[in-house]
Amino acid sequence: MIVDTHAHFYGETLFRHLAGRREIPRVELEGSRRFMATTTSRFELTGGFVSLSERLAWMDGQGIDMQLITFPGALGPDVLPIAQSRELVRDVNDELAATCAAHPDRFIALAGLPLADMHQAALEFERAVTSLGLAGAIIPSNYFQSIAGIDTLRPVLEVANAAFAHIMLHPGQRHDESLVPLRYDDLAMHRASSIELHAGITHALISLIHSDVMRRYPRITWQVVNLGGTFPFLVERMDHIVATRAPDAPRPSSLLGEIVFDCASLGPRSLEMAVGVFGADRVMFGTDYPIFNSTVSADALAMARLTSAERALVASGTAMAVLGRHIDAARYAP
Repeated sequence: MIVDTHAHFYGETLFRHLAGRREIPRVELEGSRRFMATTTSRFELTGGFVSLSERLAWMDGQGIDMQLITFPGALGPDVLPIAQSRELVRDVNDELAATCAAHPDRFIALAGLPLADMHQAALEFERAVTSLGLAGAIIPSNYFQSIAGIDTLRPVLEVANAAFAHIMLHPGQRHDESLVPLRYDDLAMHRASSIELHAGITHALISLIHSDVMRRYPRITWQVVNLGGTFPFLVERMDHIVATRAPDAPRPSSLLGEIVFDCASLGPRSLEMAVGVFGADRVMFGTDYPIFNSTVSADALAMARLTSAERALVASGTAMAVLGRHIDAARYAP
C-alpha cells in the first residue's frame, strides 16, 4: 500500500471564485484554455488540475492507493482579505468533502482556512472537522517564521487540539504579507522554488520545535512538508553549535516530538538522509501532485537504499500511524 500524503486539489469551485479577478491569484482565459496565475508561476489548468478521472488514473499508474488532498494554500486564496476569502474557502472545503465522500477509499482531505480573520478561521476549522469530516487543515508556513508569529494562530490551534486534528505546514504567505514575491536578478527558478522555499520550511520547523506549541496542544498531529527543508542536512551543525555555544540548551535533534515529514518532490538520496536523521517512522511518501506529475517520488521510494521495513514505513506505515483513524473513517463511512 502507498499513501500519498502531499497532494493538492484544484476544483471548479476554486476556478469559479478566481475567474475575473484582476489581482493574483486569478484564473486567466485564452480562448477555451484556462491558466492559473500565481505569485510565482503561471500554468495551464489541464490534466490532474481539473480532471478527477485523470488524477485517479495517474494514482493507479504510480501504485498510489490513497491521497491526502489539500486546499491549494500555496496559491494564496486562503490569505486574501476576509471578504474575499471567507466564501471561497468555505465553498472549496465543501467540494473537498464531496470529493472524499464520492471516493472514500481514495481520498482524505485537509481544509483551507480564511486566515485574515482568526475567529472566522477557527469557526471554519471546526466546521471542516466536525461537519465535513476533514482530517485537519493546511497552514502557510510563514505563520511559523518566528515563535511570536505562531501565537497569532491560537484560536485555530485550540480548535485543532480539541478535534485531534492534523496540521500540515506548507510553504505560503501570511495574510498580512504582500503576495508579490521577492524578485531575483537571475536564476529565479532555483533561488525561489528550491533554495528560498526550503529555507523557509526550515525556519518554520525550527520555530515549531523551539516553541511550546506541541506541549500546549498535544492532541494535534504535525506534518512538515518536503522533509523539513534543509533540516536533515543542517541538524548536525545545529547540534554542534548548541554544544559549543550553549551547552546546557537542548539539541535541536532532540526536540522533534512526534512531527512527521513527507518526501514530496525529492529524490532517493534526500529520502535516505531523512530516514537516517528522523527514522523511517517519521517519514511519509508524498508527490506534490498535480504540481509534479512525474514518477520522481515513486522512483525515489523504489531506488532509495532502505531496508524493506523502512520502505514499508515510508510507503504507508507512518501515514497509517498518524492518519489511520481518518483513513479508516473515510473507508468505512456509510
